[in-house]
Order: sequence, then C-alpha cells, then structure tokens
Amino acid sequence: MPVSVNIPPRLIRTVYRMASDRNQSFEERDDWDNQARKWGVEPEDRHVIGLMGEMAFAIYADLEIDAEIMRWSDGGVDFDVSIDGIERTVDVKTSRKEPYALPVKEWRVDSEYYVLAHLEGALEPSLEDVMVNLVGTATKEMVLDAERKKSNFDHYNYEVPVSSLNPIPDPESIFGM
Repeated sequence: MPVSVNIPPRLIRTVYRMASDRNQSFEERDDWDNQARKWGVEPEDRHVIGLMGEMAFAIYADLEIDAEIMRWSDGGVDFDVSIDGIERTVDVKTSRKEPYALPVKEWRVDSEYYVLAHLEGALEPSLEDVMVNLVGTATKEMVLDAERKKSNFDHYNYEVPVSSLNPIPDPESIFGM
C-alpha cells in the first residue's frame, strides 16, 4: 500500500530554503514565539517535515508545490487537484515517527482529502536522496468519522488508523488544477 518517493538533493535544498522562508514569515508576527517547541519539534523543523511530505506528493503526482509564503498558514490546503475526475483540496500530513494513524487537528479539518506521509532519515540538508513513504489517504468524511483523541500537546486530533486508510491513487489519476 505505501508508495516510496525519493526526493533528490536539489529539491531537498529547495525544501530547506522554503522552510526557512516560511518560518521567517511566522517570526514576523507579533504573537509568534519561535523559541516554542510546540508539538515537540523545533519551529523550522516542522516546516521542513511538512514540506518534505508535500514535495514527495508533488513528485509522485507531477504537481507543482505551492512556494507562496504565507504570513501564518496555508489554510490547511496544500494542493488543488482532480483525483479520478473529482476536484479536491488536499492536505499532506507528514510524520517522522512510524505513523499509527493519520492525525488531523479537530480545528483544522479544512481539506477534502488527506495524504499521510512518513519521512525517513535525518533532518538535515543531504547530498543523497531522502525517502518519503506515502502511506495512505483519507477523505474529509473519514477524518470527521474517526476517533477524536487528546494529543500529548493539549489539543484534540481526529485519528484515522493506518489500517483504515485508502491506498494512494495512481499518479495518472491525479491532475493539478
């Protein structure tokens, strides 16, 4: 079921540059605390992790990654696509730990389609490919029907178990909008 995607070094450098730019845009907000390690990960590393998953999905489906710098958030949407002829907004959720579920914060169920990605390896610019596994997918309905669990970081997530995820669709069935 998982699909492995290699991210080449030049795109890894792009991810790190974009992560730095996104983090800088967050730092420019008065209420942003860049020293906070929310969810147990350094702020800039959160951007790298998320962008690695987005980059892997973009490579897999031959899509353009959204390089726009937001002052705060992408609104929970990473891609606008057509999958099997159905227009959908897609949010890629990326984990460094072996995922047991696709977690979506209860107040961030903004997309119609979710992709769970697992980033393998170290978090540092590399001269070698980085492997990202696209684990599975869930619709918005599947997320909203999933069990709601309190996270270790004082918020609630809907958690779709990995065993309940749909397979990654064929790349030929995915078109950018």
